[in-house]
Amino acid sequence: MDGEEVIFSLRPYRFVRYAVTVPNKRVIWCHGFIGYQVRSVPLERIADVVISRTLPEILAGMSSIGIRDMTGQAQPTAGLGAGLGAKWIGVKDAPEIQKRILEQINHVNENTKRL
Repeated sequence: MDGEEVIFSLRPYRFVRYAVTVPNKRVIWCHGFIGYQVRSVPLERIADVVISRTLPEILAGMSSIGIRDMTGQAQPTAGLGAGLGAKWIGVKDAPEIQKRILEQINHVNENTKRL
């Protein structure tokens, strides 16, 4: 997209078949095993970024990140959590990823208010 710059790209553990990219305007995730599907949500429509850890995730030293849009609806799922909302499983350094997404959302929202 015009004017987009990649802030960070995330590819979790090798057994999880998806990737997440955060440009300065949206979050994009690609998932699939044989085929694939690409989905995105504009940053200004994201209401919350949530970290969760199940017992198996705690034992494996990883976390999950979920995203909710402004309507309160969970975005379509990526990765192993099919049907559970936008939940990215197998994320290392989830608090840092959450912080970076929230900072970018704040930046986009501030720029929108100025217009």
